[in-house]
Amino acid sequence: MKKTNDTPMEDFQALYNRQVNRVYRLALVMLGSQSDAEDMVQMVFLKVWEKKISFRDTDHETAWILTATKNQCKDVLKSYERKHCSTLEEMPEPGIASENHMENVVWLALESLEPKYRILLYLYYYEGYSIRELIGILKRKESTLQTQLAAGRRKLKEELKKAGEIPQNWEREGK
Repeated sequence: MKKTNDTPMEDFQALYNRQVNRVYRLALVMLGSQSDAEDMVQMVFLKVWEKKISFRDTDHETAWILTATKNQCKDVLKSYERKHCSTLEEMPEPGIASENHMENVVWLALESLEPKYRILLYLYYYEGYSIRELIGILKRKESTLQTQLAAGRRKLKEELKKAGEIPQNWEREGK
């Protein structure tokens, strides 16, 4: 947390407000369940509070939060066998993260992908991270990320074709 003239609780609350949606969305993508994602939000922010972590700047804060979320989610996934759920009730509520039919279709298609593609596509397209930033967050080589991004897009397109719906501009401009 950045040190300010505020109390530690106010600093923590500001950090929470800046990062909570990001943590929730990444956890939802990785875990596939709203309740598990909500639990993950609590786990990640409890860790920040208990360790009294100090961040250099907002970029450092975001990178640490995303890495911690990713690692915590991996630990949860390793700890017990997960049943893959892709029902609409597990998707974000309409009006929160999916405001239209196409977003629901894309979310369902994204959730059907292997985690390595799902997480990469989510961070790249939904969170807007560049390949350079993802190298640090995901701890993968640039060539690996480029290959996985291309394969992930291809697999997402196949899933959307199966659903009978391919969005007009489904590829991000300016890769």
